[in-house]
Amino acid sequence: MNDKFYALPEEKQSQIINAAYKVFATNQYKKAPTSEIAAEAGISKSLLFHYFHNKLELYLFLWNHAVDLTKKYMCKYEVYETGDFFEMMRRGLMAKCAVMRKYTFLSLFSINSYFETEPDIQSIIQPDVQDAAKTTLELLLSILDLDSIRKDIEFAWIYKEILYASEGMLKCWYRTGNYDVTAFEQEYLEMINHWEMVYGKGTENDRKQL
Repeated sequence: MNDKFYALPEEKQSQIINAAYKVFATNQYKKAPTSEIAAEAGISKSLLFHYFHNKLELYLFLWNHAVDLTKKYMCKYEVYETGDFFEMMRRGLMAKCAVMRKYTFLSLFSINSYFETEPDIQSIIQPDVQDAAKTTLELLLSILDLDSIRKDIEFAWIYKEILYASEGMLKCWYRTGNYDVTAFEQEYLEMINHWEMVYGKGTENDRKQL
């Protein structure tokens, strides 16, 4: 990547990054037109490749940017500074929505990147995702107060089920096309409250009311 990209005003950088996230999030890598990214960003295609040498470099830049920005906001919202799993999820939701308000398509890009079939991308991203998933689960198990979670279901299964449901919910939100982050945040918060009722160490009567 050309250092001239970082010399651009922050607003222009965000405009280019947002455009690229949108196009790559809604197309497979090979079918994602760089001309559409340039048009969405309000620049020429030649100028886009003045900042990024080729399409692959741009894609991997976006991936690393997504990882770094997510970590930054997870720290900002102190997501891992609590041992309460459901409170951790609420903080994580606030962090995710803060990112989505800045870069609307970052989350969908991140999900779809894992399923990208382009070998040059697979070889870099899939190991990253697998390592992150393992590290995150190990981190959770080391800091969570598992006494607040049901003992009759293995936590790893609870975590996996919530992760899959979260991805599905996020994809459904993108399909609506209105990109109302506040509405998504409220709906997801209701789901966290539901999961707390189902998987938290509440009473059996609490769960029978569901």
